[in-house]
Amino acid sequence: MTYRHRGIPVSLQMILGLVLGALFGVLMPTIAVKLSFLSTIFAHAIKMVVMPLILFSVTVGAFRAGSQRGSLGKTAALSIAFFIVATVFAAALGLALNYVFHPGVGASLTETAAMPKNLAGRVDWIQFLIDLVPANIVEALASGNSVPVLVFGVLLGSALAAVEEKAAPFVAVLDSALAALFKMTEWVVAFSPVAIFAALAGLLASKGLSALMPLVKLLGVAYLGLTILTVALTLVLKATGLRARAVIKHVSEPLILAFTTRSSEITYPLHLKKLTELGVPQSVASTILPLSYIFNRDGAVLYTALAVGYLADVYHLTWSWPLVFTIIVLTTIMIDGAANVPSGAVVAITVVLGAIGLPAEAVLLILGIDAFFDMGRTAVNVYASTVATAVALRVSGEPLVPAGGHDERAPNLAPLRSNA
Repeated sequence: MTYRHRGIPVSLQMILGLVLGALFGVLMPTIAVKLSFLSTIFAHAIKMVVMPLILFSVTVGAFRAGSQRGSLGKTAALSIAFFIVATVFAAALGLALNYVFHPGVGASLTETAAMPKNLAGRVDWIQFLIDLVPANIVEALASGNSVPVLVFGVLLGSALAAVEEKAAPFVAVLDSALAALFKMTEWVVAFSPVAIFAALAGLLASKGLSALMPLVKLLGVAYLGLTILTVALTLVLKATGLRARAVIKHVSEPLILAFTTRSSEITYPLHLKKLTELGVPQSVASTILPLSYIFNRDGAVLYTALAVGYLADVYHLTWSWPLVFTIIVLTTIMIDGAANVPSGAVVAITVVLGAIGLPAEAVLLILGIDAFFDMGRTAVNVYASTVATAVALRVSGEPLVPAGGHDERAPNLAPLRSNA
């Protein structure tokens, strides 16, 4: 049987909330601002679920992959290679679009926002490596620091696989907890259309459409680049042997959620649930998806490269191949390194600007409408993670298997495999 939502599909409800939120934010901004607390409640509800879900899902995924004697290492290594290729391509695409359209030529030097408070001036790579190993896993969970939680989950799952027989009862408990967390996710997502309405209404009410006009050319080029990147990722998805339209339709809810809330973290529980419903083995989805959320942020990489190129033109920087190479390499590295840094995208841009001889304060020229860029790049980040998981599935050689065996609520998997 094909799984169907009762009544109006949630994805359609989300789109309706998006449209109504946009209209409400423009036409009734005073009231719209007061409703933004609804989106905050939704964000808190998702964050309540996301860290335990990352820990339990990664642990179970690592356990199952470890039980298969080494397949996890091969799949993870090849997936990371794909992350590198995809992010370098995204950075190069961002600079190529800047070269073609030059949105920064003749642009105003008027600042559009203030610098965020307590903004890090750089990424401390030594501290980044130290923080990979949590001194206190409870503290890491409480602070929402997903990278050390991911490391702990992989180590715990691998250790459980090493004592497989004794680990069976504990793994069964984790499986039960995952099922409960997925059910909680369903309840929270049912509220998402209202949260989307409030989030977009509040955004447009606070920023206003007039804020877009000075940087509308850059915004247009950015979304053109995100569209091209989406097409390229779709071709990769098709190359894995899956039907892209069927996959996109099934993950449409986390994509819409990413676009409107501008948070990849908020989409993670729903995204993982959708992928396992599609039949992606938990050992693949639970390990590769968290890695991809941290190290495969293609939309953010494209935007950062484009933004740096834009600001280089604003300041009349002379272009050269070493400069292009520097921006591509630094952008790719900095987006990953700033994954858990507050205002990470801003930090990445300012660090790259400093490396090419521009003032960090140049980011203020575009910071005022960063939220509108963030919507598109976050959605593309989530879509890139879907594609990365499909690539990992192909690399692992594991078949699509409906979650829960032949559960009648699972979607029909027939249209997901292409005939090619």
